[in-house]
Amino acid sequence: RICSGVLYKIMVKGDDNDDSDDALVVPFKPNRAQRRLLKRMHSRNIILKARQLGFTTFIAILFLDSALFAHKQRPVSAAIVAHVDDVAKEIFRDKIKFAYDQLPASLRAQMPLERDRADKLEFTHNGSWVRVSTSFRGGTLTHLHISEFGKICATNPAKANEVVTGSIPAAEMGMIFIESTAEGRAGEFFEMTQRARRIAD
Repeated sequence: RICSGVLYKIMVKGDDNDDSDDALVVPFKPNRAQRRLLKRMHSRNIILKARQLGFTTFIAILFLDSALFAHKQRPVSAAIVAHVDDVAKEIFRDKIKFAYDQLPASLRAQMPLERDRADKLEFTHNGSWVRVSTSFRGGTLTHLHISEFGKICATNPAKANEVVTGSIPAAEMGMIFIESTAEGRAGEFFEMTQRARRIAD
């Protein structure tokens, strides 16, 4: 579904040199980097990325799609952890909530919201939910995305430790994505990428 370019719509903003606030609404169709991730996707995914490849958008749409179409006997509990509050709000508002609001009215009628909070969508038809925050501790997750974990490690080691000891264990039996641009040759994210490279070799 997420590869069809039919079901989901996203906002595409200008590049860093564009001072306008205008955004173009386009059908979501995975780009080359996103398709590569989809093809290689595993239950544990470490992504050392360049900027502007759209991995956060791709994962947000993937989590929303998984939550919407989950069987009610196997509901999805999906969390995205961002490095700062403003980014968490933006991911929720501009990626998850926007994509849901742009679905056809007939589909939204079949998959209505049980709860519509500033950081969480919960669906009536199957009990699934998607949440975006700066931390997640407690409960059990089927899907977890840690966004810009390298930045978290570099700027807030205590929070990075909370992610490692709290958020990641919550999704022990689920699917985990940890992505970031590089932030130096130290910290938990650097160590994770090195371990992943050794496994890949």
